[in-house]
Amino acid sequence: MLFLAVQNLQILCIYNLLATASTTSIPYQKASFSVSSIIDPVLHPIVVAGSNRCEAVKSFFGLSYEQMQHKNATNFNEFLKIAHITKKGNIKYNMNETNIFKRLVNSATSIVFLIHGFMESSDGLMVQGAAPEFLKKKYVQVFALDGSKLINLEYMRSSTYVRFMGEGLGAYLSDIVNNGVNVSKISLVGHSLGAHIAGIAGKQVYEKTGKLLSRITGLDPAGPCFSNVNIDSKLDKTDAEYVDVIHTNGGMLGLKEPVGHKDFYPNNGMSQPGCFLSTCDHSRAWEMFSESINSPDNFPARKCENWTMFQNGNCKKNEVTYLGIKSNDGGLGNYYLTTGSSPPYGLGPTGSG
Repeated sequence: MLFLAVQNLQILCIYNLLATASTTSIPYQKASFSVSSIIDPVLHPIVVAGSNRCEAVKSFFGLSYEQMQHKNATNFNEFLKIAHITKKGNIKYNMNETNIFKRLVNSATSIVFLIHGFMESSDGLMVQGAAPEFLKKKYVQVFALDGSKLINLEYMRSSTYVRFMGEGLGAYLSDIVNNGVNVSKISLVGHSLGAHIAGIAGKQVYEKTGKLLSRITGLDPAGPCFSNVNIDSKLDKTDAEYVDVIHTNGGMLGLKEPVGHKDFYPNNGMSQPGCFLSTCDHSRAWEMFSESINSPDNFPARKCENWTMFQNGNCKKNEVTYLGIKSNDGGLGNYYLTTGSSPPYGLGPTGSG
């Protein structure tokens, strides 16, 4: 019954089911489909069909959905908000109100910007999962980009907004840097579409200031419509001094190809222990990263040419680094590890083979 219902929806609307990290029901107009009732034998052909539609979208990257329809361009800044997340609560304000940021920011602290993915918000699971972990640390301020009014409902339409949202955030950060905030103190963490928004923001900061952000962490960067596109349109290792990427649903909802200085492939980066749905696999990237913030040694990973060699123990024994917050810019390449099926996901030294 579900497969027949899904066939009757346009591919644009099917992506609503694909990219959400929610484990509850997803409303679409008057219908409601339970994510838990979707299985990947159905999901896989849907993704393939959607990816075929993406080929047309890719050729128009740089244009918004409205411009493709020969309509007036959206003023994206009207729909973007910044949330300052504290232990006492959140303060939201419009992106163009940089004077508020200047009052809130402490230049002595490190500044982390969290960027949510498709059908999420600054009040959603990813941001509210990672932010409390950062707030346990001293000298860290947490902000989040809220683009929930833009990357919502229709996936392919949302994918055309990524460039504009990234450029808007990049211009915002550039203004902050030009007004005295040290660029080396700013890092971005983005999940799904948010990873590509972070990448484009990094490009924009460099274009406007001549300086690179210190770090961008991509958490299972969105795959549909972003696989094998020009680096100007997605997250890339040139977007910050250090770019690390965690792949947990590569080839489905996430990118499979490496795009960072270091790319981590827990459990081969496609499906995760304890997950039966791609939505669960896709979310596991931010869950692992959040765990690593205050348990940085949980996820040692080993540099290797591929998963088979990792499984067979044919990797260099001394090429070990850490997935997550402890990741650093030494020993570039692809890294593999195994994890558990429930929190805490990190297995410590056992996971690195």
